[in-house]
Amino acid sequence: MHFIMKQKAVILFLLLLFFQLAFSQNSKNEIKDKNVQMVSVRDGKYKVWTKKAGNGKLKLLLLHGGPGSSAEYFFNFPEHLPKEYTIYFYAQLGAYFSDVPKDTTAYSLESFVEDIETVRIALKLDQFYLLGHSWGNSLAQAYTAKYQDHLKGIILCNNVNVKDEVVYEYSVEQYADIMEEFPEYKQYADSLRFGFSGKFTDFSTPESLGNLINEKVYPEVLKRHYVRLPWPLPEDLANSKIHSNSKLMSELGFMQKTLLVDYNQYLKEIEKPVLLIGAKYDFIPPKYYVRMKETLKKSPLVDISILNGSHFVMWDDAQNFFKTVDDFIQKVEKR
Repeated sequence: MHFIMKQKAVILFLLLLFFQLAFSQNSKNEIKDKNVQMVSVRDGKYKVWTKKAGNGKLKLLLLHGGPGSSAEYFFNFPEHLPKEYTIYFYAQLGAYFSDVPKDTTAYSLESFVEDIETVRIALKLDQFYLLGHSWGNSLAQAYTAKYQDHLKGIILCNNVNVKDEVVYEYSVEQYADIMEEFPEYKQYADSLRFGFSGKFTDFSTPESLGNLINEKVYPEVLKRHYVRLPWPLPEDLANSKIHSNSKLMSELGFMQKTLLVDYNQYLKEIEKPVLLIGAKYDFIPPKYYVRMKETLKKSPLVDISILNGSHFVMWDDAQNFFKTVDDFIQKVEKR
C-alpha cells in the first residue's frame, strides 16, 4: 500500500509541477506604481512587494498559492468586488515582484508567517480579512492561529487539510479518466488507478511513455481541473503562470516541505469566522471541506461553498466566487 501511494504521489507531484512549468520563467519586472509598497522583511535582509487597490472600509489581504506563484492571478479582484473594499496584493518572498533568494534557509512556514505579520504592520492593517488560495490557504491557517487578534475573518480557498494520498488518489483518478479518452493510452488507465508500476510512469526522457501520454492528457487536465476557460488564458492569469517560481521552490525543497505539515493543528486554534470555498471540478476533493469544518470547533461561524469552477475558481466561476466572498464578509460585519 505504501508503494502504491508513493507511486501516485510521484505522478501527482509531476503534474502539479508541470502546471507551473508550462508557463514559467524567472524574470522579474519592477512595476512603478504609487500604490505599490516594498516592505522590508527578515530584519531588512529582503523586500517583498505589496500593492493597494481601492479605498473602502473593508480591508482584504490576499495570499497567493504555489508556493512561488505570482500574485497576478488576483488582479481581477477589484473589478468584481464592491467599492467598499480595499484590496491588498502581496507577493510572498520567492515570488515574482519580490526578492527571490536562492538560500534554502529563507523558506520555512514559520518565516512566511512572520513575513505576513511584518507586512500587516507596514500596511497598518488591523481588523481585516485574510484570503488564502491553494498553498495560500495553508499559510493563512498558520498565520491566523498565531495572529488572529488582528483579523475579522478568513477565507480559505481550494485546499483541504487531509493526508496527501487523498488528494493524490483523486487527482490520479481525474488523470486516468482523461487517459481513457485516448484509444492509444486507454489500456493504461486502470493500471494508473490501482497503482501498478509500468512504462506509463516513466518520465525519464522526452520519449518516455509517461511524457508521451502527458503531452496528450496534460492539456486536458489544465482545461478541466485548473481553469475552465477558453485558451489562451486571460492576461493576468497567464502572467501569473509565466512568472511562477514554483520550479525554484521545488529545487530548494520548500514545496515538498509544505506537504509534510499537519495544518489541522492550526485550524483547531482558529476562533474567527471562516469561509471554506471549494470547486466541483478542482483537483482538490470537495467533500473534505466538511472535515475542515468539523475541525474548526472554536470558530463561531463556518460556511462552506462548493462552486462550479476548478482550481482557479475566481476566474472560471467569478460571479459566484465574488458574491460568496462578499456575502460572507457582509454576514460577519453584521454580527
